[in-house]
Amino acid sequence: MNEEASLQFHIEKNDCFGTLATVLDLVSQDLQKKGHRSNAGTLGRLRDRLMYLQQGYRIEKIQPHSKIADLP
Repeated sequence: MNEEASLQFHIEKNDCFGTLATVLDLVSQDLQKKGHRSNAGTLGRLRDRLMYLQQGYRIEKIQPHSKIADLP
């Protein structure tokens, strides 16, 4: 599955924020183990904000656009 299709899948399933929060949590845990507590804490706070968004918000397309050239 390419990146654009993957992103579209998560938007349709309404789990973009939760998916991002999970990834940030895994990176945060890795940083914590390596002694980077400040950076891990920052990612933990971002994770919490994303989970807040996951519980009460969703992403909706506001207008059609062409394919983004810089999307990895």
